[in-house]
Amino acid sequence: MAPTQSRSQRKAAFLQAASAMYEHLEGWYDAHPAATFEELEQELRQQRRALMGGALATLIVGRDSGYQASAPPCPECGQPLAFEGYRSWTVKGLEGDSVLDRAYYVCSACAGAAFSPSGSETGVAG
Repeated sequence: MAPTQSRSQRKAAFLQAASAMYEHLEGWYDAHPAATFEELEQELRQQRRALMGGALATLIVGRDSGYQASAPPCPECGQPLAFEGYRSWTVKGLEGDSVLDRAYYVCSACAGAAFSPSGSETGVAG
C-alpha cells in the first residue's frame, strides 16, 4: 500500500477488495452448489473479516503512515532520527486483523534506538 492516499484512492482500493471478495464467494458457491446457508455464511464470515481488516488498514495508513517530512527528534537523546522505511505490524480487531505499515526511524547516536510514530486512529503507542 502507498504510504498515503487520497480519499478517492482509498475508496477505489476498498471497492476493488469488496469486488474481489464477492467474486471469490461466487466461485466458492459454484464449487459447492449443495452448500447449506450456514456453510455459505461461514465462508462469507471469513471473507468479511479479511475485507474489514483491509478496510481499516486502508483508512488508517492511507491517511497517515507516521512519516514526517522533517526528521523527528530521538526521544532518548534529542538528535534527529533517520527514516529507515516502513515496518508492518498487525492489530487484532473484533471485525478483522489489520496489517499497518508505519514509518520507522532510527537514531545513529543512540546505537540503533528506534521510533515509529503511532497513528492517532489506532490508539496504540508507536
